[in-house]
Amino acid sequence: MNNKTLLLAAHGSSRYEGNNPILQLTKTLREKKIYDEVLCGFLRQQPFLRNVLSQIQTRDLGVIPMFSGFGYITDTLIPKALDQISNKVNVQIYDPIGVHGEIPKLMARRATSVMEQHSLNPDIVTVLIVAHGHTKNSQNADQTRVLAVDLKKIMNGIGTSFAFIEEKPLISDWPQTITTEHLIVIPYLIGGGIHTVNDIPIMLGLKPRDYDNTQVTGPLSAYGKTIWYCRAFGFEESLSDIIIDITSK
Repeated sequence: MNNKTLLLAAHGSSRYEGNNPILQLTKTLREKKIYDEVLCGFLRQQPFLRNVLSQIQTRDLGVIPMFSGFGYITDTLIPKALDQISNKVNVQIYDPIGVHGEIPKLMARRATSVMEQHSLNPDIVTVLIVAHGHTKNSQNADQTRVLAVDLKKIMNGIGTSFAFIEEKPLISDWPQTITTEHLIVIPYLIGGGIHTVNDIPIMLGLKPRDYDNTQVTGPLSAYGKTIWYCRAFGFEESLSDIIIDITSK
């Protein structure tokens, strides 16, 4: 029996299975050889979480919810799924990866790199954090607002805003609220999928396409503004170090 297993529990996508950053992240963590075993399990694609959990043969199991923040899945679905684990296994569920203190810094580095690469004047740039949101659950929106505040502090007061797919302020309303010439869009989402390649681009006024092949796509144009569209933060290589930090405490 192995000593410790690390499990990345994620949503996954039934339509974009191959372009899932959790698969690469799992491989990266395995190569570091810090844990006896590193696994990933998904709700919407293979390997399914329920099947992965049924195979756990370890003394200790650490579970990282690979979600932007707390919500129904992290608070209810994942803990319920873990009920099938033998009581001989010591299970520790960590906070969702998206609420870690390094995430605002990670996003600030991404926005700053865009500004430096294209010599953008901070006075005419707005960083827009786009998230899912949910009209029946305020957790995601609340966490996004906190993230926007933290990001603004880190970036020395640069214009920062937020918008959502499913609740107000809607992403599609951005032309009425953003007045700066340049817009850097950062999804507060873990991975690629229908939201990042279709829903969000359409709401921004862009064409759907695979925006996850590069760190940043742009400059793009919509409503007379210049847009740089960053891929979901789950693709950031530094996430492996953040996970190691989480599990080492």
